Amino acid sequence: MSLQPSFIDTQYQFANYIRDPDNNPAPDNIEQRRMTIYQELFYNNIEGFAANGFPVLREITTDEAWHKMIRDFMVKHRCKTPLFHEISREFLAYLENERDNKNDPKFMKELAHYEWVELALSVLDADVKPVQLNEGQDSLSFNLTLSPLAWSLAYHYPVHHIGPDFKPDKPSDSPHYLLVYRNREDSVTFLELNPVSARLIELLNEGMNGQTAAEQIAQELQHPNPHVVIEGARGLITDWIQREILVYARDK
Repeated sequence: MSLQPSFIDTQYQFANYIRDPDNNPAPDNIEQRRMTIYQELFYNNIEGFAANGFPVLREITTDEAWHKMIRDFMVKHRCKTPLFHEISREFLAYLENERDNKNDPKFMKELAHYEWVELALSVLDADVKPVQLNEGQDSLSFNLTLSPLAWSLAYHYPVHHIGPDFKPDKPSDSPHYLLVYRNREDSVTFLELNPVSARLIELLNEGMNGQTAAEQIAQELQHPNPHVVIEGARGLITDWIQREILVYARDK
């Protein structure tokens, strides 16, 4: 029998070296110069996609810490997709499930999720039919829900403000509600919500029309003038329809 390693063994050695060249030997039957080229190309591609997908996280992370994290991602995580634009989702999964470093900022996972949402919405394939609101129609009468191109999110940290000059060291006293959506120009943007507007979206997604949702919110708030809450809901829903954030419930 041949003492040469099998093709499968060579493949594993090749992959292990590319993932972690400091702790795995290169295959004996491949020129080291070529292995170095493969290793550098692979690393630079992964690092580039991560840096582009998480620009704020990259900006606030030192070069040394960033490159250690990318290498740790390559060593620990097993990607489940060959698609390049899915590398950001795989990196997010690594941060949420496999990353274990007490020196990481406490907000890192939430910041990464927020940055991933922007990419995910930018490439999401969805056919959205805008709501036609004609003159005289009451926006509270429709059964509406969030468009697939609009995501309602809540974070413990103000992720939309984090940057080199602002890195919170503890969670906020109350959640930060954000509505991230892709507009008709295919640009991803966000709106800040308050607890009441976030609750309105929640009730609309549960199947209530705007009128019923507004009345329930007024009851929950024990508001002395429910009409104020109802008019506020009418204004929000009208604005969300115009932004194509809401669609007919049957289209969900």
